Amino acid sequence: MNRRGKFMILLLAAALLLGGCAASVPDSEKQPPSVSLTALQYEIENIAVDFSSMWYFRQIGEQTGVHVDFTEVKEAEWNSSVSLAFAKGKMPDLILRGSLDVEEYGVSRHLLVPLDEYIQRGLMPHYGARLENSGLKDQLTASDGHMYQLGFLISQDVNTNGHFFINGAWLDRLQLAAPETVEQLTEVLRRFRQDDPNGNGLMDEIPLEFTFDDNITGVYNLFSFFGLPLNEEFVYLDEKGTVCFAPEEEGFFTCLTWLGQMYAEGLLDIDFISQGSNIWAEKVNGGNVGMFSYWRLKNTALDPETAGHYRLLIPVHAEGTRACLPRNMDTVEFGAALTTDNRDIESSLRWLDAQFETENMLVSQNGAVGDTLILRDDGRYEVSYVPKDNGLYQSVPVICGQFFAPAEYYASVYVPAAHRQEKAEYCARYEQAGVLEKTCFKLLTAVSPKTTEETAAIAGLKAKLKAVVDAEIVAMVTRGVTEDGRAAFLHRLREAGSEAYKEIYQRVYDRRQGEK
Repeated sequence: MNRRGKFMILLLAAALLLGGCAASVPDSEKQPPSVSLTALQYEIENIAVDFSSMWYFRQIGEQTGVHVDFTEVKEAEWNSSVSLAFAKGKMPDLILRGSLDVEEYGVSRHLLVPLDEYIQRGLMPHYGARLENSGLKDQLTASDGHMYQLGFLISQDVNTNGHFFINGAWLDRLQLAAPETVEQLTEVLRRFRQDDPNGNGLMDEIPLEFTFDDNITGVYNLFSFFGLPLNEEFVYLDEKGTVCFAPEEEGFFTCLTWLGQMYAEGLLDIDFISQGSNIWAEKVNGGNVGMFSYWRLKNTALDPETAGHYRLLIPVHAEGTRACLPRNMDTVEFGAALTTDNRDIESSLRWLDAQFETENMLVSQNGAVGDTLILRDDGRYEVSYVPKDNGLYQSVPVICGQFFAPAEYYASVYVPAAHRQEKAEYCARYEQAGVLEKTCFKLLTAVSPKTTEETAAIAGLKAKLKAVVDAEIVAMVTRGVTEDGRAAFLHRLREAGSEAYKEIYQRVYDRRQGEK
C-alpha cells in the first residue's frame, strides 16, 4: 500500500473512533442499556483487557439495551475460578468462553439453564438458524438430551493436523524424485545424510526432524505410513465401527521397527524424545532438515526463506498397506452458558445473539469495518491488515468473544487469509490421495456425549496408558523391537486398563449411534 493509501485509512479509522465506531457494527435498534448482567469471562494469558469498557461490547450494549459487568479470569486460574463461582451462594448470570463441564454443572448439578426451548422459540435467530443448518447440534447436546451451552466454532474445513514437508531443494540438488513408499523414503533419507545436499562439506544434515507425542510436529504422524492413524487419545474406529486401541495393532510395532532403523542409521534426530516445538522450529530454521510434519508453511514459526525450500509430500506407504493419517473435523468449543441464577434469560440471549449477527461476529474477531476489516463488492468480508502486538484485543474480544461459523456459511461471508488458503490446498490434496482415516476419531473423543463418570474414567485410564505407551516408544526406538519386549508391552497395557478404555469408548459410540 502506498503512503497516501495508508494515510487515508488512518484518517478513516480516526473518524470512526471519534464517532464511537458506530459505522463498524450494525447500529439498527440501538438503545441505552437498561439491563445489567454479570459474567465470568475467560481471558488469554498474555493480554490484559477491560472487557466491561471495551469498544465492541459498548456497541453491543447499545444495540441490545444490555450492559454486562465482566470478571476476567486468566487461563491458568480458569478451572478453579469456575469451581468457586458455582460454589458461592450467588453465581454470575453468564459463563463466557474458556471451558465448562456441562455434564457436571448442567446434567448432574442442575446449575445451568437448558437452552433448547429458548432457541426453538426463536429467541436467538442468528445463532439458532446457523446451528440448525450446521449438523453440529449433537456436539452441543449433553447426555440427558439438553443443550446447556452455546458453541464456539471458527471452521477452517481442515481434515488433518500435520502435513508432511520434504526439502525440495535437496531433492533437486541430488536429482531425486519425491518418494511414494517407505522403502523409497528410506533411500532418500540416506542420500540426504550421505551426499551433502546442503553443500557445506559436512555430514551435518538432519534427515528426519520431529517432536514426540502429537499429530502436528510429532512422530505420532509417522505411524500413518504403516496404515495406523495414531492420535493423542490412542483410539480409532475401524470400518465396522469397532473401537481399536492403536498401540496394540500390528502397524504400531512395524513402525517402531522402522523408526529404530532410522535412529540406528542416524537419520532420525533422537532429540525428538524431549524437544518441544520451539527447539524443533529453531532446528528447522537452521536450514539443515530434510523432512518434517507441520500445520502449514506460511505464517508459522518458520521463516519465509526456510519455508520456501519445502514442498508438500503425500504420505508414503509401507508395502501391503495404505497410508492412513488421523482425520480432523470441526469440533465445537464452549462459547457461553447461563447459570440458574441468571436474572434475565431473554435479555441474556438477546445480548449473546447480537454477537452472532454476521458483521458483529466478524468484527469481534478481526476489528472494525473500514479499518482492519473491509467489505468487498461480492458481499464478503476480508481482513485488510492485522495490528501488531495483539493490538486487536484492546477493542474487540477476538477468540475470547462469541463466534459460530460452520464451513459453508463461513466461506459465504468471509475471504480466508492466504495462509488459510494454503492449508486448505494441502487438505484437498490429502483427501484426493485417500490417505485419511474414513471415520474421524473425534466422533469418539470429542463429539459423542459422555457422562461425568465416563469422562473421569477415560481421563484416569488415559494417563496410565500414555505413560506405558510413551515409555515403550522410546525403548523400542532406541533398543529395538523384540518378541519378548512386544509381549511384555501388551501385558502392561492390559494391566493399565486398555480393555476398559476401549469398552468405555465403544459404549459411548454405540449409545450415540443408537440415538441418531
